[in-house]
Amino acid sequence: MTIAPSQGSSLPRYDRLHFAVGHSDLGEAAIVRDSLRARGIQRVADCSGADRLFNALDAEIIDLIVFDVDLLRDRFVEVMQMVRRKSRGLNPFTIIVATVDDTDSETVKRLVKAGVDDMIHRPVTGQRLLQSIASLMEPRKPFIVSHDYVGPSRRLDARASRPSAETMIRVPNTMRSRAIDNVGEDEIQRMVDSAVGSMRDKQLLACGTEIDALARILADRYAAINDMPEKFEEARGILRRLETIADELRGRCRGTQYERIGDLATMTVALTQRIGRGTPGQAKIEVQLVGKLASAIMRALSVERESVGVMRDIADTIASYTGIKH
Repeated sequence: MTIAPSQGSSLPRYDRLHFAVGHSDLGEAAIVRDSLRARGIQRVADCSGADRLFNALDAEIIDLIVFDVDLLRDRFVEVMQMVRRKSRGLNPFTIIVATVDDTDSETVKRLVKAGVDDMIHRPVTGQRLLQSIASLMEPRKPFIVSHDYVGPSRRLDARASRPSAETMIRVPNTMRSRAIDNVGEDEIQRMVDSAVGSMRDKQLLACGTEIDALARILADRYAAINDMPEKFEEARGILRRLETIADELRGRCRGTQYERIGDLATMTVALTQRIGRGTPGQAKIEVQLVGKLASAIMRALSVERESVGVMRDIADTIASYTGIKH
């Protein structure tokens, strides 16, 4: 049933909210559950690990995750970034609150890398949790999108460079939309879908930007190999990163309107593998071709997304030279 927006409602509709919670301590789990229910929040999925969390997120648009870092241990960053990058779940913009035993600098860095919105020091109290929920009802700040991260601003140092408009997207706060703005479910779905579309475009461009930058570094390192053979190990590291990101780009393009860009990414993967297997210093042409592919990918992603013929010609030309199929 679609609920029409109502501007006259003053009390939050907590009964409309969908939460997912995970706690390693049964006592804290009971406190969280009772506090939420006392506020009228009934749709709460209990998630004792990553699989149950993913199942809950895949089933419906979840507004907020409250999760104990100790439940996932070393996988916390990976799992939360899978959510943020929409590898799993319907709403990559869900609010994430992490509960932690300590707040040392290393823990804070991990939570920042995971893309969380708030952190609660354990033991969790109902008052602290409800304070966090109330503060997180505000409209959300833009997310940063890079080739390996999606989420709130990660700036820990005020001197760090500010993110550019090309790396940022506006994201919905479905918790606010449901509880305060009384937005209907169909409209919430449209809001999430629209933001996901923007995010995917930014992710493609971020992959292309990273590939182009790495291709330039590779060319510099490779040019120095004859004089400094040790540079080949540096080049191998760059090749591995290139292969990984090109493979990610290929996967993101598969089954979309950008299949031809995926062809260029496939050629990049094949060339990086060939260079890595080859004799140091003997793949100068292949390195040049990687640079041309990287430039073509950037052009295709930034200004020539409809130039399917150009992309096909580039891929065909390189395939005919290398014998690599695409």
